[in-house]
Amino acid sequence: MTSQLTGAEPGATAPAASGHTLEQGQDEASAWLERQQRRRRLLGQVGVPVVALLLVVVFSIIADNFLSVDNFQTIASDAALPAIVAIGLTLCLAAGEFDLSLSGVAGLATVSAAQLLSPMNLTTISAIVIVLGVGILIGMANGFLVGYLGLPALIVTIAVGAILNGAQYVVTDSQQIYGGFPEGLVAFCRGSVGPVPNLALIALVVAVLAWLTLEHSTLGRHVRAVGGNPVAARIAGINNARVKLYVFILSAALTTLAGFLFAGKQTTAYPLSGLDVLLPSFAACFIGAAMFKIGEFNVPGTIVGVMIATITSNGLILMSVPAYASYFFQGAILLAAILFARLVSTERSLT
Repeated sequence: MTSQLTGAEPGATAPAASGHTLEQGQDEASAWLERQQRRRRLLGQVGVPVVALLLVVVFSIIADNFLSVDNFQTIASDAALPAIVAIGLTLCLAAGEFDLSLSGVAGLATVSAAQLLSPMNLTTISAIVIVLGVGILIGMANGFLVGYLGLPALIVTIAVGAILNGAQYVVTDSQQIYGGFPEGLVAFCRGSVGPVPNLALIALVVAVLAWLTLEHSTLGRHVRAVGGNPVAARIAGINNARVKLYVFILSAALTTLAGFLFAGKQTTAYPLSGLDVLLPSFAACFIGAAMFKIGEFNVPGTIVGVMIATITSNGLILMSVPAYASYFFQGAILLAAILFARLVSTERSLT
């Protein structure tokens, strides 16, 4: 009767009530997702430093001399060259590409530097120009094949790495090269400024320049765009192929620099004896993707990842763990890093 007097149909208020309920549910879902995102960010920002601190505490209890100044200098020196390589890899990963030729590039740079400096007796400047030139050419080859020809980076860089491993035997004639290195280069690679190793200072400079490039330059914005959504980047007028060419060149150049410095530090070289950088570099980059800029590869996070890997390796050595065990730990750290990066960046609940 009332509905007839007012001209309203029975149940006329139901849609409004239903709409209000739906809107309230959407607000609650949005608030829940925001809370989950905050938890993931906190887990990434706090979890990795906590792991690093726990490693320091555990090794300081178990391993003798771990907390000594000399050992911290050793850690900084040992972390420097892998950090330089991992920074180059960070640029590739930020552009959405892989570079699995790192070990081959580093190894070829090491034996080439040794050959040029010792048997051929070239000056340090001449040798580094030649070695860096070769490294840049390798990066250009990777970038051209991946960026301009559209070949998968995974296959291309594995193949290039295998070729470079073979080239190491050609350069050295399958012989070990030792002695005869310029004293100035050796002193620099093994020296320090106060308590800070020279190699660590070089790594710091490279890290700052790479951070500025990735976060505060046009190239860095293009790298992020291509890595985030290559189709949208192309529509926006970005030359995806050129960006990939640049990041592969930078990756190869930095890896070559690390290989050259490794030769000066070790004063010996032979095929396949270069830096063991592939697994540690990837582990460091994925650890870094779980810090600072959650879900994005970034230079500061990569540096922290390198330090964690180096501290682990150093602690195991002080504990007299067999050398082959390092492979188990490298693989485990890489898997843990990938899982952790996925955990803190996924849109799914952590619980």
